[in-house]
Amino acid sequence: MNCKTLINNEPMKHFIIFFVTLLLAGCNLFQRQQPAGESAIVEEKQQEVFVPVEKELYVISHTALRYTEPDIHSNPEEAVNSFGHLLKIEAESEHFYKIKSNWDWYLRKEDMGSYEDIRFTKEVLEAVNFIGKWEGDTFVDEEKGTTLSKYFTIDQISYEEYQKAFNNGYFPLVKDTLSIKKQKGILTLPCNDTMVKLKDVEMTPQDDLEYYEYLGEMQPIHQYLIAGYYYEAGDKFLIDKRTGHKTEIESHPYLSPDGKYIVTLGVTEMGGATAIALYKVLSKEPFAIELVVSAWIFYWVAYEESKNRPTFFGEDGCLYVAIDALDSYEYNYKEEDKPCKYVRIKIKDSYQ
Repeated sequence: MNCKTLINNEPMKHFIIFFVTLLLAGCNLFQRQQPAGESAIVEEKQQEVFVPVEKELYVISHTALRYTEPDIHSNPEEAVNSFGHLLKIEAESEHFYKIKSNWDWYLRKEDMGSYEDIRFTKEVLEAVNFIGKWEGDTFVDEEKGTTLSKYFTIDQISYEEYQKAFNNGYFPLVKDTLSIKKQKGILTLPCNDTMVKLKDVEMTPQDDLEYYEYLGEMQPIHQYLIAGYYYEAGDKFLIDKRTGHKTEIESHPYLSPDGKYIVTLGVTEMGGATAIALYKVLSKEPFAIELVVSAWIFYWVAYEESKNRPTFFGEDGCLYVAIDALDSYEYNYKEEDKPCKYVRIKIKDSYQ
């Protein structure tokens, strides 16, 4: 019997086909199982060897995550929410720092560094807690996802750029505090049409605390600037030198060189990051302004009314501000010689 006769034999033909099919299926099964073994090897736990250290480093990334297990393949527990915070380190490995604490937790080394390494990215500078405007007693939020980028262009700049702008800065607030004096707890403001008197009130069971301070005069718009301090609150407002009319503003005002805008910056009442507001000057006589937008900044704080690093408008129409990350500001705000960051804020053309 020759080979041709075997192949033409019908039962034998079916047997050969069945045998080849089984052989191919076995090969495919082996090939499918092979990557799974390789994957298991890749996902093997990373062994971190720690050595004791004693140093302090800042959280330099706003996206830093907390790890309860020092393994780069493990899932981090949560966001740290300590951007700019100075932390004590007790040990380090190839990828992690172990934070000195009552419990074990770790941060990736790429998220820690010196003060100079703190990263004020575009996202950090523009992020807000709230943004919108007041309509009567109701705060109306902007559309979800709106940031300061809708109204401002904000860039981090060097100290040298800040200092160069300062040399040609615009400072319209005249702090002639000797010309306006408080007598027997009464602050008297002479106006063309009237005399405005603001009386301090001591806190009693019947009365809440009220204390007023004259901060100076914004001569280009003929306004006195007053600070009011109350029980667990405070504000700033303007008094028109001609009419005595009171204009409420959110915090310390900075008038643009062209007199068309006022930007206010100041720590929020709850002690968080900076609040920023943009006003449009509708009229200088009679004086009238309109709130364009108000926002609570998420990550950074302005050094409000700082003597050594003031906020001011430059001749280019941009606002120059010394800032810090919220957690860094808590360490540095009483020490004027401490380093800080600087930003330039430009009102977008669509609002000019």
